[in-house]
Amino acid sequence: MIKSELLAALRGGLADQTVMTAAENIVTGGLERTAEDIELALLFAQAAWIADQRNPIATRARDAAQAVIAAVPTLADGYRWLGFAHLSRGEYREAFTALSAVKAVPGEANFDNFRALAQNLMLGRTEAGFKWNDTDYVFPLSCHNAAAIEAGAFHSVGVLTETDELQALARCAAGRPIEQIAEIGVLIGNHTAFMLHTFHPDHLVLIDADPANIPLIEKTVRMNTPANTAPIVETVTAFVGRGGADVSFAGEMVPHRRLCDLVTGPVDLIKIDVDGAEIELLNAGGDPIERHRPLTLIETTPSSDAPVVEWFTSRGFSCAAMFDHGSYRNRIMVAGDAAP
Repeated sequence: MIKSELLAALRGGLADQTVMTAAENIVTGGLERTAEDIELALLFAQAAWIADQRNPIATRARDAAQAVIAAVPTLADGYRWLGFAHLSRGEYREAFTALSAVKAVPGEANFDNFRALAQNLMLGRTEAGFKWNDTDYVFPLSCHNAAAIEAGAFHSVGVLTETDELQALARCAAGRPIEQIAEIGVLIGNHTAFMLHTFHPDHLVLIDADPANIPLIEKTVRMNTPANTAPIVETVTAFVGRGGADVSFAGEMVPHRRLCDLVTGPVDLIKIDVDGAEIELLNAGGDPIERHRPLTLIETTPSSDAPVVEWFTSRGFSCAAMFDHGSYRNRIMVAGDAAP
């Protein structure tokens, strides 16, 4: 493949073996200081970092970032991907050093939150505790996947992820009993902790497809369950969609289940974050939503957003709030007319 074809593929998110091998050959063969070569190396570093999350001895992202730095030592993105690669490899001192170097290059790039995560882990801190909105939160820190790194970076500087969505969810829930909660796509429990502190639910069903997330979710629940409350908490490993045979997820085989098979009782609030599989989930197992009409926070992609909105509006829901993050949106759907 020629460079222009590789760039087009990587820009479009195509990172199959052919593309990655060809890109790696260019990066390791010696980068030229051209805009084309530098962009290709940065895109390759990003794709390799994502692909190698479960392989802490992988070097592709690290080596590509180092090649960029060698070619253009004043480019912040080179240090960013080097820092991220070191985080995934468990090399926290090296990650801290790389992310600190960003401060010495021209421009306004700021990765201080990831630097704070690296510093915490470098110093042996495996939890981040902070007060947010007069409430004490504590979260485990982990670098086992990209989403956990992002969450840990927020928590390391004392911030919840998606605070706007969470505050809007609390406003939309005002006056509603939120006793039964189901969360599909939990990660390490950022939203779970908020809901425990805010709603004091009686029962939570926490579902995640990644088996590595389950111990972290359980730890988050233990550390953020308010005193004098004792909710029933179920943690379930499952890929939620149309159901059927087990599927491979994060290198392991996990059960493929329908939402209606996992959420069998009343539900007052549902959060859904399944990375583009929303319509499959809703069409195959959306009965709990149709029957109980819960307040719903759902993440959509550019391709799934319109069908998701249509699914809800055709069932008498309206959108109370929408948060556009570019590559994804979060919508709060309520039964009936949305509050102004």
